[in-house]
Parts: sequence; C-alpha cells; structure tokens
Amino acid sequence: MTIEDMGLSAKGPGEGDERPRPRPAQIFWLFCRISAVTIGGGYVMVPVIQRSLERKGWLDESAFYELFAAAQGIPGPLALNVACFAGARLRGRAGFAAGAAGVLLPPFAAIVVVAAALHRLADYPAVRGFLDGAYAVVPGLVAALLFNMIKKKRWSKRRALAASLGALALIASGAWAVPVFFAVVALARLAEGRAPGASVGRSRQ
Repeated sequence: MTIEDMGLSAKGPGEGDERPRPRPAQIFWLFCRISAVTIGGGYVMVPVIQRSLERKGWLDESAFYELFAAAQGIPGPLALNVACFAGARLRGRAGFAAGAAGVLLPPFAAIVVVAAALHRLADYPAVRGFLDGAYAVVPGLVAALLFNMIKKKRWSKRRALAASLGALALIASGAWAVPVFFAVVALARLAEGRAPGASVGRSRQ
C-alpha cells in the first residue's frame, strides 16, 4: 500500500486546498518538539499533535481525524503512524520521512541518555516528583482524545448500548481482555451490519 493508495499524498495550492504547505524541516521540527516533551505514549501525543497542526493552520479537525482513523488501521506505534500520515498529507514522501524522523529521534536519544544516567538519578526526589506529575496528566489527555472521537460519531440507542456493554465486558474480563476485545469488535461489526439502515444502504449501491 502506497501513500497515494491511502489518499494521503500532499495537496498542492491548486488542488482545492489553500492551506500553507510546510517544508519537511518544519514538519520534522514540529514532531521532534512534541515527541521530546510528551510522556505517556501514542494516545497522549495524538491530541497534542492535533492541536499543533490546527494552530499552525496545516490541517483542520476533520482532516486530522480522517488520517488518525487510517493510522489506527496500520500496525505499529500510534504516534509514529499519525506523524507519518500527517507528514505525507502535508508534503508527500518527504513529509512522511520528516514526520517519522521527528517522532523517533527524541525517544531514541532519551533512551541512550537515560540508560546511562538512570541508576544515578532514580533516587532524587525531584526526578520522582517529575515522573509522578507527568503520569498524572496521562489519563486526562487520553480522556480528551476519547471524548473528541465519541463526539464525532453518530450515536443511536443501539450503538450506545453496545458500546456500554462492550466497555463493561472489557473492564470485567481481567486476564481475558485480549480475546474479549476481539469478540466485542466482531459482535459490533455484526450488529452494525444488521442495523435497520445497513441493508438499505447496500441495496442502493
């Protein structure tokens, strides 16, 4: 699957998008700064990436969630996928490479430095306080991302009930969380296929 197949190739000024096209160096620096200061994994970085892209006027909210949905369907770290897809959308293959490099460089450098110094710094109260404070922010950022995703979906009573039951099943599953997750996804797809409007949509195609 190529960048063009995913519909994420860069759009020029004459192709219906008047937003500014950043240079690959700008894309690299944006993702490098985000990756360097964000702690907590891909779902924490995604809302930061979204706000940064919107603030610079490079992508609007709907375009970001379109590429975010595509990034979730590709194996690999979520933040890396989002950075690659956003870079490709903004500047084609060069943007793809710039986004990937920007996300990967800070954690790689941090691992090298921290691995060498961790045994000396781990007992300092200031270091422990910083890590505890950073971890406390993670649930809020993840909740904000989930809220935005839920807000954009069209909800019916059937969907709300299915989502609630699926969440409860995952919470109660314990060590069986992985098979229960796939079972919930499969049942959700079957339920969507049997929804009243699904057969109508297929018959019209």
